[in-house]
Amino acid sequence: MRYVSLDSVALRGATYIIPPLALVALSVLSLIIGSIRIPASTTFRIVGSQIPGISSYIHATWPRAYYIIVVYLREPEVIGSLVVGASLGVGGAVIQSVFRNPITEPYIIGISSGAALGAVIAFVSGITVFGIYSLQVLAFVFSIAVVSAVYLFSFRGGRAPPTYLLLAGIAISLFTSSMVALLLYTRPALENEAYFWLLGSINGITWGELRPVTVVVVLCMAAAFSMNRSLDALQLGDQHAHSIGVRVERVRATAIAVTTLSVSAVVSVSGLIGFVGLIVPHISRILYGGTNSKVIPYSAVFGAMFLLVAEDVSKMVLPGEVIPIGIVTGIVGVPFFLYLVRRVVHGTAR
Repeated sequence: MRYVSLDSVALRGATYIIPPLALVALSVLSLIIGSIRIPASTTFRIVGSQIPGISSYIHATWPRAYYIIVVYLREPEVIGSLVVGASLGVGGAVIQSVFRNPITEPYIIGISSGAALGAVIAFVSGITVFGIYSLQVLAFVFSIAVVSAVYLFSFRGGRAPPTYLLLAGIAISLFTSSMVALLLYTRPALENEAYFWLLGSINGITWGELRPVTVVVVLCMAAAFSMNRSLDALQLGDQHAHSIGVRVERVRATAIAVTTLSVSAVVSVSGLIGFVGLIVPHISRILYGGTNSKVIPYSAVFGAMFLLVAEDVSKMVLPGEVIPIGIVTGIVGVPFFLYLVRRVVHGTAR
């Protein structure tokens, strides 16, 4: 008879419960942190005043400036960090399953380079067809267009093998990066503004940008989770997946499409934030194993946590300034990437 230690059961239960609770705590802390000091009690009352059923018990005795800072600056940044981090984390988990490669992330298939090209075209041309959201729309459209081109170039004989997708993604990303450099060379006055966007930032994100992006991300994450068993099968190889009835090419194409939509949506409003999709899925696998029914939801949780912390750090590094969040994630991500490469070389990475 096999006996299960109560301590081990409690510890395992804690690993499932603590991350979501920590995410809530970090979200609350992020609402309080800022260059302008607002009492925590005032912040909580302002947030509570927006919740139906609670608002009637809260009297608005705070300065109008506090309300504007909390509701229109801090809340969108916190929600934005949650949405962007979750999208990148889930995207990384899905792409690593599709490619059976532990050192890939969503950007490998051209999402980032396409978004960068669209954004720089918006900067250089000054296009205003879509009003104040012209940059975001162009970044989103070009991101999807580049990934579509990658898939079409890889498609041979009714299928798109992962190796072809990777090679096509690298080649087309190099081409689009060259186009970005050329466009910026022709308009050096815009280089600093474009460069800041390319480094990624949640600072200054608005509710108008967040609402449609959040809807897209939630729907795409739900679709990704619904595919968890098929993605598990893909990790074991195409032949094994075929043998148990998985329609490999359909699953692969759907997974790439879902990831592209979700990540393109967040990149269009946040710029390029690297390494989240690379690091986060591995943390989930270390804690919960390789099953995507656990890896996907917890990649969303850890991705959101990672970006919340990175956003808070970006506000505290330089007094009175906010550095691009992509710098923070890069400083953390590069050593982790080298660690993963070392594990792959020694055959220990999952």
